Order: sequence, then structure tokens, then C-alpha cells
Amino acid sequence: MPNARTDPFPRYHFLVEIDGISRAGFMTCSGLEEETEVRTYREGGDQSTERKLAGLNSYAAIVLEMGSTADSELWEWRQRIKREGAQGNRKAITIIQQNEAREEVKRWLILDAWPSKFTAPEFDATSSDNAVESVEIQHEGLQLTVRPAAFS
Repeated sequence: MPNARTDPFPRYHFLVEIDGISRAGFMTCSGLEEETEVRTYREGGDQSTERKLAGLNSYAAIVLEMGSTADSELWEWRQRIKREGAQGNRKAITIIQQNEAREEVKRWLILDAWPSKFTAPEFDATSSDNAVESVEIQHEGLQLTVRPAAFS
């Protein structure tokens, strides 16, 4: 791309879409990580060098933090997982990164997601900060789509 943007996009313009759950906004989203296990072995005739193979792929838990409101959809999704298990309760999640003009530049699709942990707010009578909840999401893969037109 001859006129492609080279400076980084801001980290504060993002959207989270959860299949079937409408949520106004999240404060933070972290854990978009994937890793391939490295397996080492030694070939019989080579005593000095280890060889490396790609092993299993793994994905970090995604943590979403949001201001505590009267909305309980994420809590209810977590409770369904406790009662029924993840089978049949997995959802697609999309994380959309935006540029300064709030145009989509990247889209991560989170596959077969389900909440493994819900953290209620910490309460402190001496603080004027907003109450914050978090949900930890397990999943089985990431897919990235880049929107080249937004990079110019």
C-alpha cells in the first residue's frame, strides 16, 4: 500500500460485539493472544542441536472490564455456563478497533467463547470512582480481518 498509514491507532477507540448480548460499552479489553507450543527433539546423529516443531495452539483468556450498571446479561450468561456447561452456550465475540474518525480498521473474531469468571465491583466508601465489573472469556481461536481502506 503506497500511502498506508504508519503511525499507530489509538487504543481507546474499540467496540465489543457479543452474539445475542447488547452491551453499551467496555472500558478495557485485554488478552487477545495466541501462541503455538514449541516442541523440541534431538535427531539421532546430531548431538549439538535441538530441533523444534510446532505443537498445540493455545489462546489466552480475554478480560473485558465495564462500568457496573443495571444490565445483567453477562452475569446471566455466566450463570448458564455454571448450570448447563459451555456446550450450547458458546458465543461469537467481535472486537473492532477503530481509528480517530471511528472507522473500523481491524476486526478480531473470537470463536466459541464462554465466560469462565465474573468479578463483581470492589466497593470502597472513601472512593468516588465508578464501580467496575469484569468477565473472563475462554475461547478456541482468533481470526483477524484488516480493513485496508481505513489505513490511508
